[in-house]
Amino acid sequence: MNTTRKAKVLTAGAVVAGTLSLGGWSGYQYLEGQVRSGCVLRVYDATSPADTASHAENVFTGRVVEFVERRVDESWTTDVYRVGVVSVLRGDVRGTVLVPFAPDRESARRLADGETYVFATQPKADDGYWLMFQGEMKPVDDGQLLVWKAAVALAGEGEGKRGA
Repeated sequence: MNTTRKAKVLTAGAVVAGTLSLGGWSGYQYLEGQVRSGCVLRVYDATSPADTASHAENVFTGRVVEFVERRVDESWTTDVYRVGVVSVLRGDVRGTVLVPFAPDRESARRLADGETYVFATQPKADDGYWLMFQGEMKPVDDGQLLVWKAAVALAGEGEGKRGA
């Protein structure tokens, strides 16, 4: 390989390496900014019952007993509710539990006392059951319940295939 060609290959390699490094650094800075701004990074679509059900340990209908408190930690706001479990679609949650809910949108409304909702959660040692679904929380109806039941059944099939 002659010297000119070798210089061109090395220059091209350096340009590619620099571009990849710059892209990686920019991506890191973007994600770092998202974390600092209170945005949640998830590996699933938190507005989709099908995606959420496959990542939730518990999926249940629950009646909001009461709003307990609002927690503000830096730029993160969390509403905590006491919820009575009505029926379990997945998991073993029972009784009355605390459900912290940190809506992704500031315009999200509080859950209404006495209303029944579908909750897809992961247990947290000191915080009750953390709500994973971040779509619009509406009081449960028959259509919504059918969607969640199908999502739970589909998630169960996926677990069976992964375990085989």
